[in-house]
Amino acid sequence: MINGKEGSIKTKVTSLYGFQGLERIEVKEARAGDIVSLSGIEGVNIGDTIADVENPVPLPRIAVDEPTISMVFSVNTSPFAGQEGRYVTSRNLRERLEKELLYNVSIKVDFEAMILSR
Repeated sequence: MINGKEGSIKTKVTSLYGFQGLERIEVKEARAGDIVSLSGIEGVNIGDTIADVENPVPLPRIAVDEPTISMVFSVNTSPFAGQEGRYVTSRNLRERLEKELLYNVSIKVDFEAMILSR
């Protein structure tokens, strides 16, 4: 894999899937122009290139707009707090966001901006 920060990184693809119509099927190899999904690579970002180890030539990076939505989670101070819904702590929210970051490369979470108070 070739990324924009560290250059070439040696990694291993654990699964490779191609498409036949709308159905996803496991394949052993893919050629240029094939639409595939793969798994096993950690830390991949939009614009990274998966390339041959012997000829690691990166594609030109694509520009992706920054996220257009911002969310702030805070304590519910309404008079009806706790009377409806599930009890969710900030720790539960953080764990859920960390898990989502592993599977959704299109989101960016700024944990440094999180302020937790009691």
